[in-house]
Amino acid sequence: MEFVPNINDAYESLFAPGFSTYSRAYVITNEDLRYSMGFMPSKTDRALVVAGSGDHPLFASLYGAKHVDTFDISYNAKCITDIKVAALQGGLDLFDYEQMIYNLYFCRDIQNLNNIDKISPRLSKVEYDYLCAMKKISLFHQGANPQRYECFLPNAQEYKKLQDIVKEPYNFVFSDIKWLSARLTDTYDFVHVSNIFDRIPRDNSFDVLMSLLKLVNKNGRILLHNQSVSADTYCKAVERISDNWRYIKEKDNLHIMERIR
Repeated sequence: MEFVPNINDAYESLFAPGFSTYSRAYVITNEDLRYSMGFMPSKTDRALVVAGSGDHPLFASLYGAKHVDTFDISYNAKCITDIKVAALQGGLDLFDYEQMIYNLYFCRDIQNLNNIDKISPRLSKVEYDYLCAMKKISLFHQGANPQRYECFLPNAQEYKKLQDIVKEPYNFVFSDIKWLSARLTDTYDFVHVSNIFDRIPRDNSFDVLMSLLKLVNKNGRILLHNQSVSADTYCKAVERISDNWRYIKEKDNLHIMERIR
């Protein structure tokens, strides 16, 4: 059953601190996904990635994942993901796609968005009605100006490939990461949880990490990109599961754990 957003709750939550059901979404990633997706196993039938700005699932598909599920605590993250997929399916060229990204950051009324006639038919009615009702609010204003990170947009070759391979909206799991593993029935060859651990209280980070490890198939990997989780969290996890996993510490606060059996 499709989640039906509550407009009054959305208005109130948008101005609350932290991340919640209606938190503003990023309009563009501030991560180098070309680098992090390069750690995806060569055979990745199923991937689970944070929705974020919608770029994580797109780049997971781009880098070879055959099926991608995405998750987030914010409904607006689902919206930006679906908008980007709709733009690909609606035939926007790369220039118009880039302009759409900039317009979404600065424009509050989605009905005034360039090429909205190509995008809106590919969104659900519930989703589009919500976006129209929230026209006085910038829903995709999390993070920095997209012009700062425009190098992380798909290039011409990548964009053409995305148009060829992304044929339908991604399956979206609406969940706080603390409850994510309990809401999934599938397991994955690649799990990418981005910077989310920066938002988890340190006392909970070990338990959350252990719950996510259960989602990873043999020869699969989980990737976390964070700054605040202490090394002790990973050391404790590796000590607990060392017979089945190996830990890869990469630069730039990138942590990768690979299931070896």
